[in-house]
Amino acid sequence: MDSKNLIYTAQQWRITNGYVDKAGVVVIFNGEVQGWVNELRNPEHWAPGCLAINKRGEMWQTIAGNSEDGALMWLLVGNPDL
Repeated sequence: MDSKNLIYTAQQWRITNGYVDKAGVVVIFNGEVQGWVNELRNPEHWAPGCLAINKRGEMWQTIAGNSEDGALMWLLVGNPDL
């Protein structure tokens, strides 16, 4: 799934679930929304490869680690303003 489709998926999830006016990020894994969190934190709670998208379209990905122990960190991978 390309970044435009991921951002669209996150935006549609916010609309459907009443999160349009909330900050935080929508977390997507393998093209499916996994949930929402109010701030980007705890990469160890997510598998490597998860994407977190805020309402501005900025995108972070969990990297390193493994699916059993979780990821090591969130890395900025997309900024629509740049």
